[in-house]
Amino acid sequence: MVSYTDKECLICKKKFTDSEDLIVCPECGTPYHRSCYLEKKSCINYALHETGGSWMAEEIEKKKAEEELKKECPQCSHPNPPEADKCAKCFSELDAEDESNNEKENPGIELDLDSEYFGLDPNEVMDEETGITIGEMADYAKTNRLYYMLMFSRLKKAAVKFSVNILAFLFPEYYCGVRKMYLLAFVIVVLRLLLQIPADLEMIIQLEEQGAPFNTMMYQPLMEYVKNHRFSPGVVNTATALEMALKVVFGLVANQLYFMHTILKIKKIRGNLNISMDYRATVKQAGGTSYLSILVVLLVEVFLVCIFFFILMSLAYF
Repeated sequence: MVSYTDKECLICKKKFTDSEDLIVCPECGTPYHRSCYLEKKSCINYALHETGGSWMAEEIEKKKAEEELKKECPQCSHPNPPEADKCAKCFSELDAEDESNNEKENPGIELDLDSEYFGLDPNEVMDEETGITIGEMADYAKTNRLYYMLMFSRLKKAAVKFSVNILAFLFPEYYCGVRKMYLLAFVIVVLRLLLQIPADLEMIIQLEEQGAPFNTMMYQPLMEYVKNHRFSPGVVNTATALEMALKVVFGLVANQLYFMHTILKIKKIRGNLNISMDYRATVKQAGGTSYLSILVVLLVEVFLVCIFFFILMSLAYF
C-alpha cells in the first residue's frame, strides 16, 4: 500500500530496499529497519511526536508538491522536471500549446477491477491529523471495498455528508451489527422498540376486538390494563412517523458514521500496535463484516421485547 523503498532510516541513515524487514512507529508512522528500532527501543522522530504529526501524511504532501511542479507532456503525458523544455520520452516541446488537449473533458475515474485498490490511489489521505489513508480504510472495510473507497473519497471532499445507503435504511440495526458498530446497533434497537410500542399495543387491541383469543383468563388482566392505558391515535401516528424518520435519517448518514467509525478504529489499532504485530493484517482482522451479529441483534431484540412484556404483565397483575 505504501512504498518505503529509497526512504531513509533515521537511525542508520541507510535507504530501505524492497526486501528489508521494516517496522513503523505506531504513533507517527515513521519507518525503521526492524533491527535499528529494536536497538533504540523507541522512535527518534521527536519533532513529529511533539507536533502530533504523521510521517505518512508528510511524505504524501511532499510527493504531491513534487508532482505539481512537474511539467506534463501534452503529447504523451509523461511527467518531466520543471526546468525541462522538451519531453524526456517523446522529445515534444513542453511549452507548445496543445489546443486539442485544452478541449479535453475530464475523463473521470478509470477503474482497474483486477488491481487490489481498483486503480484508485490508496495513499489518498482521509484524516489529516493521523495521515490515515483510503487504502487503510479499504483494508478495514475488507468487503465491498470498491463501494467504500469511492464513498469515503466522496464524503471526504463533500461539504454535505449525506449519501444514500438502502441497506442501512431497511435494516439499520442489522447493518450496524454486520459492520461491527455494536454500540450504535444497540442504541437503534432500543429506540426502534420504544417507538414501536404504541403501534404494537394498538395492534394487539384491534386483534382482540376482531376475535383473537387474548381475552382468556390468563390474558384478561393484561388486556384490561392495555385498554385502560390505550395510546391516542395521535401518539400512535407520531411514534410511527418518528420511527420512519429515524430509518430515513440513518439511511442518509450511515456511510458517514461508518467513515468516522473506521477512522476511530484504525487510530485505536495504531495506538495499541507493538513491534511483533503485522499492522495491515491487524487492520483487516479488526474490520470486515460479522454476519453472526445479525443473530446476536435478533436475540437482543427478542430479549428486550420479553423484558417489556414482563414489565407490562407485572403492572397488570400486581
